[in-house]
Amino acid sequence: MSSQGESNLPVGQPVVHGENEVVASTSAPAVPQTTDTSGPSSYPSSVASSSIAASSISNPALEVDTQNDDRSDGDSTLSSIRDSTTSLRASVYDYVEENGRTFHKYKEGKYVLPNDAIEQDRLDLQHQMCLILLEGRLHLAPIGSNPQNVLDVGTGTGIWAIDFATKYPSAKVVGTDLSPIQPEFVPANCQFEVDDAEDDWAFSTPFEFIHMRGMMTCFSDPRSILAKAYEATAPGGYLEMQDSVFPMHCHDDTLEGTALDIWGKACVEGAAKIGRPWTNTPNYRGWMTELGFEDVKEKIFEVPINTWPKGRKQKELGLWWQADLMDALGASMAILTRAMGWTPEQVELHLVQVRKDIKNKGVHGYMPIHIVWGRKPKCAPEN
Repeated sequence: MSSQGESNLPVGQPVVHGENEVVASTSAPAVPQTTDTSGPSSYPSSVASSSIAASSISNPALEVDTQNDDRSDGDSTLSSIRDSTTSLRASVYDYVEENGRTFHKYKEGKYVLPNDAIEQDRLDLQHQMCLILLEGRLHLAPIGSNPQNVLDVGTGTGIWAIDFATKYPSAKVVGTDLSPIQPEFVPANCQFEVDDAEDDWAFSTPFEFIHMRGMMTCFSDPRSILAKAYEATAPGGYLEMQDSVFPMHCHDDTLEGTALDIWGKACVEGAAKIGRPWTNTPNYRGWMTELGFEDVKEKIFEVPINTWPKGRKQKELGLWWQADLMDALGASMAILTRAMGWTPEQVELHLVQVRKDIKNKGVHGYMPIHIVWGRKPKCAPEN
């Protein structure tokens, strides 16, 4: 998606939206017709006409590196990145298998991404990328140095909760997820529970800090989840959301009409068809304000899909995000076959070209990452 305006902000200097600023909305352009025969023989017409709401980043923050050298970051570098991450996982107790991938059995079908070893490695890799993006910080909310009760919703492998519990020994950290894929040996102040955030929340103690990351694909009604989080937050406590915007964005026309562009928009349409839209991240800030959170802040980062932009940090982030995307492609099998009617063979064939687009430095795509946090008023009644 192209944005309007110009600026020279690097990726390390995010766009910041204060409490009273307005975040504009734009619609993604329709997917152009393509004659590429590498994908499905036909695409549903609604992919081409769908409109994707997204928070606009008014000025480009990434500058194209015209001196890119393909030899500087080959497959060996990506392999090194994968090898440098620690895979934290335990046995998957109950699961179902579909097209060679495993999915959670508890509340089967609610979450369309797998829970197998490949996906767990990807989530851990993504955590490391977020640490680079935030320069080692686990959160941006000003929670102080002595947090007590902390909740990590959709904890996945539990890696964020474990790191948080290690950094803040004063905290009692609870991580919840549909899949029991967290490690057995964790810090004494960290525990995990199998739970569905869309059910009623029954925690006996309010939380000083609630954290959610990567929830874009999870909920049919994200605003209701934020409302539950508000009720579960202690007066004066914070909620922080960390999420991406899908599909990919672009400041020029190099993404438009590519297999990557078509794939992303097909995933978005498929998610809408099954009632779990992937386009709500730009709404978090407004919803949190409406629900009663105060001093709501938002930072938006642009993370490139490969090493196309200038700058060492931008290139490093591009390598990590490229590795994440490569592993995420196979996870889209369920949404494209269940909701869009593509056959597994059509998906695999299309993904061949998508992988080429992700590696192509001539495609200047990026993923906006929104981090939104706000405080529950100190005078709010405690439930």
